[in-house]
Amino acid sequence: MTIPRTKSTDHQFTAYLGYYLQFQSYLGSYKRAFDILIANIYESGAHIDTVAYPALFLARHCIELGLKANIRYFAKYSGKSDYVNGGGHNLKGLFDAFKLHVLETIEALRINHGINVEASDVKSFNELCSEVEKLKDSFHILDQSSDAFRYPIDRKKKPSFEHSDKINLLEVKELLDKSILLFVHTASVFAKYTDYADMIEKNYEDLMSEQY
Repeated sequence: MTIPRTKSTDHQFTAYLGYYLQFQSYLGSYKRAFDILIANIYESGAHIDTVAYPALFLARHCIELGLKANIRYFAKYSGKSDYVNGGGHNLKGLFDAFKLHVLETIEALRINHGINVEASDVKSFNELCSEVEKLKDSFHILDQSSDAFRYPIDRKKKPSFEHSDKINLLEVKELLDKSILLFVHTASVFAKYTDYADMIEKNYEDLMSEQY
């Protein structure tokens, strides 16, 4: 496929790399790329093997970005430092840290501000977590260090996969779509609690500054 160089196409293909330096923007970009690949395979009738490795890398990186974005958000309220600096690629560790920060935030809001998170919100969070954990476990088994979808051999020169290894990318897509609900909306759902906590802290700071 040849793309003509015109004023229109130059504008279309000029990327403004410094405009969207947020975890959420990166997550959205990788998710769109994954969706485009999957849709193209379906519409063209080609076999998924032609793009399996990059598609799986995109999906795995979506999970990593989603977890790290939420860890950074909830760390402000949880009082914990686990994985806050975003180091590492281990999905199990990141997922455990994500759950820790959210659960510790729930407890900290109750203890520090007298804010009780509604049981329905906790239930919804736990249900979405169970769906994401299914996908997380699949990627942890296949690609524990985020290398196998990028290189055919590991650092010890061993094949990245056994000949019999396989995965259904339709299942990956279904679970990834559910995981995006968790990653994108968890902070939004909890915002009514964390925003109230922020307001309490701000009022306290204003009161202290007036007295001193």
